[in-house]
Amino acid sequence: MKETQKLALATLISQSLLMSPLPVYSQVLEEVLVTARKKTENVMNSPVAVSVIDGETLIREGITNLEQLSSQVPGLQLGRTALTSSIYIRGIGTSMNSGFEQSAGMYIDGIYQPRSRQFTLSLVDLNRIEVLRGPQSLLFGKNTVAGAIKVETVNPAIDEDFNGYVIADIEPEYNTARGTAVLSGSLSETFAARLALRYQESDGYVDNVYLNRDAQERDDTIGRLTLVWQPSDTLSFVGKLAHTEMDGKGIEQVNPIANSRLLDETLAGNTELALTDILGGIAAFDTPGFTAATGSNEYESWNGNLVWEPYDEETTEATQMSLRAEWEVGDYTFTSLTGYTDFEFKQQLDVDFHPGNVVAGVGGEELESVSQEFRLSSNFDGFLNFTAGIYYEEQELELFAQNNLDGSLGGTLGDIPANALNPALPPLPLSALGINSLWNGQVLALFDPAGAVLIGAEQDVIMRQTSSKNDNESAAIFLELSFQLSDTVTFDIGGRWSEDTKESFKTVNTGIGAPSEPIIVIDEKGIPTGALDPKNTALVGISWGILSTYPSAQKLKREESHFDPSLRLRWDVSDDTMLYLSYVEGYKSGGFNPTPDTSNPDGSPADGTEFEDEQADAWELGIKSSFWENRARLSTTFFYTEVEDLQVTSFRGTTFAVSNAASIQSQGVELEGQFALNPQWILGGSVAYLDSEFDDYRNAPCTINQVALQGADCLQNLSGKTGPNAPEWSAFVYAAYEQAIWNDLVMRFNASAAYKGEYFLDVDLDENSEQDSYVKINANVSIASGNNTWEISLYGRNLTDETTYTFATDAPLSAGIYGGWVEEPRIIGLQGRYNF
Repeated sequence: MKETQKLALATLISQSLLMSPLPVYSQVLEEVLVTARKKTENVMNSPVAVSVIDGETLIREGITNLEQLSSQVPGLQLGRTALTSSIYIRGIGTSMNSGFEQSAGMYIDGIYQPRSRQFTLSLVDLNRIEVLRGPQSLLFGKNTVAGAIKVETVNPAIDEDFNGYVIADIEPEYNTARGTAVLSGSLSETFAARLALRYQESDGYVDNVYLNRDAQERDDTIGRLTLVWQPSDTLSFVGKLAHTEMDGKGIEQVNPIANSRLLDETLAGNTELALTDILGGIAAFDTPGFTAATGSNEYESWNGNLVWEPYDEETTEATQMSLRAEWEVGDYTFTSLTGYTDFEFKQQLDVDFHPGNVVAGVGGEELESVSQEFRLSSNFDGFLNFTAGIYYEEQELELFAQNNLDGSLGGTLGDIPANALNPALPPLPLSALGINSLWNGQVLALFDPAGAVLIGAEQDVIMRQTSSKNDNESAAIFLELSFQLSDTVTFDIGGRWSEDTKESFKTVNTGIGAPSEPIIVIDEKGIPTGALDPKNTALVGISWGILSTYPSAQKLKREESHFDPSLRLRWDVSDDTMLYLSYVEGYKSGGFNPTPDTSNPDGSPADGTEFEDEQADAWELGIKSSFWENRARLSTTFFYTEVEDLQVTSFRGTTFAVSNAASIQSQGVELEGQFALNPQWILGGSVAYLDSEFDDYRNAPCTINQVALQGADCLQNLSGKTGPNAPEWSAFVYAAYEQAIWNDLVMRFNASAAYKGEYFLDVDLDENSEQDSYVKINANVSIASGNNTWEISLYGRNLTDETTYTFATDAPLSAGIYGGWVEEPRIIGLQGRYNF
């Protein structure tokens, strides 16, 4: 069936459901309120494609972060990668590079959270999560070309008695225990407070057979204090202070593919791969027992570094503060929103993704951000209304990374093919760099042209450090005018003017020594420090030259400005049906590549140091209808988005290739519905068809298999190909049941199934990074007291025990080996809750 026919069929189905007569019962659906347009309105009256997940649903399913929620939202793909987190909506997102900002904005209680790792923070005591699909530039600003995720926490209510709840969760399979406590109530007639606390610990669901321990072992601690002061009916203040600490040991990374074919062919001289492409593979395949994570071993990890332990730890600390003030004066509402974020993430990572002790790294980021928004909106009973505002934000961001390369591969090399020692054979493909190579016993030796040994078993570790201090400043003004053209037709027109300034001071040093005691040999100005003898200075210079790393100190600055218009026509077809058509433009800001491979030999900025901003244009046609006497809701959305100058990065074994080399189109249709069949049963779900493809991507990086055939300068044309994280079909259905049973007890049951078609996990569309289609089933059943004092629940996630990944890519220096970040397997937990 052609894609146009599929879209037409989906339209006919949605319209027939709207028009079909249905039987009448006494149950009605509860009103769902959202703030998708920065004002409170019924979700069915909001002309935005938005999915809402309420906090009680999250609690009953044991969901504590956005990763666990990803499969339940149409078009959303979210999870961890090697260096960042990956967030895609409708096939539009950001590839792996810590210098990229996100294509989807995240807001916790209205405050922007710019770093990708903030998307994977643990969450507690939520009112709801709103996932807005499509560009949201008018009211939310930059970096929302794919959409926005709004996390709204619970506020205390004025004049309420003290109340709260305690919850205990146990997931015995992976030794997960979680305790949550919430206390809320009024302190006076105008003042209320709410305190939410949670502690969680877990052994993790991955079995690291190499290190003989579980991963990721985690301890999460979260606390939030909310204060509400309402001195009058027209004036209110809401202040929030939240702090999160997350400590992890081990990572959820396995090797879904580990094939030695490319290694063997390269050693035999039958490929175009360089020696640096196979160094790690030599050490990995020499490790006794090393095998791919397949079959019954899908959750077995071989990640680790025995020489540089511990090298698989991470810590996260996050503090958020916000103050919202609202003042109603006649037909006007004035809103002030002040935000402060302090975020710090550090990790020690076995960068080669397997047991070979080749490359390890230390990295981290520290963010301090302050923002202020003032907004004025009207509520006239007439022809014209408006929303106007100004926004200002300052960010101080520090990025740090240190990579260590063990030239002897940790001393773990076993016997190698005899022909590799044959002097009659030509050297492996490093001769063009002025370096000869031979296998010497059980270790690799590199020789400079004069014959001096540069790397061998007796040599120390080669190290490179890169750090950048970034000052980012954003300012914007926005205005939206709403014209009531008739009793049923409204036309909105608006725009946002933004200015961004980014300054970065980046340094790259090279050195030698153990990771914990690095010695700078060549400083950021390219000058030898004299710390070691000339042979080691040559060792550092030549070896990192192989990896395109040169010492440097760069001061960089860029400025950009944008005007993003927004148009929307809304027609209230009836009291229960609304249709809207919108057009919006948006952008994701440009910036600087923080990786250490962006300098020329003289230290000057090389290609790939700076990348430009992305531009997005989007059309959306939506129909929202409540029918069957408010016992059913249905939303249908048709969308088309085009992003120009797409920021892309691809890891090429030793270096990162960063550019604005692509444009992408995303179009499709989404249907969401909810039906109250009777007082006991509610059914609902969604289905989405997505056609996302690169419109122009002629200089895309090759896969490792293509490089083996064509050489290091290989490029491929991905124009017309489906982009990453873009399943063609996805669906989510659920059934909820609630019934009073004997002795004043209530039984609740909820079951859901999520389907996603196959999709690629990496931007080079390597067939080895393709995620197969899957169905995941979640369910929970609970017994509660009639007065809702207590509740006991049994819940399960991924009951079909599907093995899925959030990201997969080539392992560095290890052709034929892939690292994959695996999602949770079957989870079964028991929860007890007491309300007071």
